[in-house]
Amino acid sequence: MKKIAIFLTALFAVSLLSGCISAPPGLERDKSAIQDLKKIKTEDYDCRCKKVRLGGKVVAATALKDKTRIEVISLPVLMFSAKPAIDAPTNGRFIAYLKGFVDPESLKEQYITVTGVLSGKELGKIDQADYQYPVIEVTAHKQWRLVQEYYYDRDYWDDWDDWDDDWYPRRFGLRFHMFHREPILRYNLY
Repeated sequence: MKKIAIFLTALFAVSLLSGCISAPPGLERDKSAIQDLKKIKTEDYDCRCKKVRLGGKVVAATALKDKTRIEVISLPVLMFSAKPAIDAPTNGRFIAYLKGFVDPESLKEQYITVTGVLSGKELGKIDQADYQYPVIEVTAHKQWRLVQEYYYDRDYWDDWDDWDDDWYPRRFGLRFHMFHREPILRYNLY
């Protein structure tokens, strides 16, 4: 009986934690979808039926009559959470068309993940260089919020006196710090 209770508790904990890293609805991982710009072949453009899941940072957005056009610097997308890897090198750019009106100012310099269908190419320029953008007709997208977080690495010297319960400053909640650590800044997408 105890083994069943332990198993059910562990199963519940695993299912609860797996919900923390799952992709938003519509952005789930599809093994048949193209997830890297470098893996797009010329015959994929002719088909106009290939599914894609791409993400990155929006550099330009334009509101059109019944859709919104965005230009995205492509970044690798994390497998389970579908978030763009913000510290990874870029692998190109793409154009995505979102259905309906989305305020262009709310998209600029933001991170986004899109799923949709590869629908062709568009010729454009990056500064003075000619560039062929893959074009995606978006079926689902998620705009991510970039958050700065401060944290401290674990300092193993903080626990050097745990074995001595009679140490005078420790009993009164005082800690001995030889060095003051600086907080570390990291960025996360939510």
